[in-house]
Amino acid sequence: MKEIEALFTPETLEELLPRERVESFFEAFYFGEEPAYDLGLGFGGLRDRFLRLELLLKARPGKCLACNLTWGLPEVLARHPMLDLAGMIERLQEKLPFRIESWELGPTEERSPELHVIPLLIRLAK
Repeated sequence: MKEIEALFTPETLEELLPRERVESFFEAFYFGEEPAYDLGLGFGGLRDRFLRLELLLKARPGKCLACNLTWGLPEVLARHPMLDLAGMIERLQEKLPFRIESWELGPTEERSPELHVIPLLIRLAK
């Protein structure tokens, strides 16, 4: 399991969810308007057969990251073709020594007024 944890360097996380893909998503979803947050990918840990990645929504300076803005995002992010989370999971599978059985986005977690997290829960095969 330590070998899996070691995979999730900042470079690997950026490779899985590149800045260009996030910007394309923002353009398509917000029609060129500036969003209230930046979107990134973080490593949330590994427990039993579950790998937790996190979609990090960080408030932009001078913007409000209101709950009503982020609570509906898991459903949107899971299906939006510009963000392509299914493709990201396929790229992740190429790096892992275990097969991915399934994945899902959990509900938005408010860590602070400036940071909301959407967990990406990945079930690994035995």
